[in-house]
Amino acid sequence: MKNDIPTKPKPTKLGAEKLTPEEQKRRFIEAAREAGASENEADLDAALKRIAKAKQERL
Repeated sequence: MKNDIPTKPKPTKLGAEKLTPEEQKRRFIEAAREAGASENEADLDAALKRIAKAKQERL
C-alpha cells in the first residue's frame, strides 16, 4: 500500500543538482579549458600520436 503523503524527490547522488544540457555543456567546456584542452584538431592528432607511440614502446 502506497503512502498518500507527498514526498520530496531524492537526488540521484548526495548533493547532486539537476543541470540543463546547456549548463552541462558550458561547465564541460569551462573545465576542459582550465585543463588546457584545445579545440584544434591538429593538437588532438599530435596528442593521440604521442599516446600511441608511448604504448608501442611499452610493449
